[in-house]
Amino acid sequence: MLTEVQIKKALFQNQTHERFSFSVYIQGNEFQGLYYEGDINWFNPQPCHKLEAQQLQQLESNVSDRMQQLLA
Repeated sequence: MLTEVQIKKALFQNQTHERFSFSVYIQGNEFQGLYYEGDINWFNPQPCHKLEAQQLQQLESNVSDRMQQLLA
């Protein structure tokens, strides 16, 4: 299901409010969001409009794991 996670840029870099903008590509659709300490805030369009609840949970878990790997 998850084909690619890409970090676009760090927002508020080296500050206490630092966040990471990312893109996720699923089945030809691009979804964007912000990642901060395991929390994901989606931009529109949101994947919850295209995926079922269980798929969304799996997606967010995979994104969180990949983001932790990329930022380590």
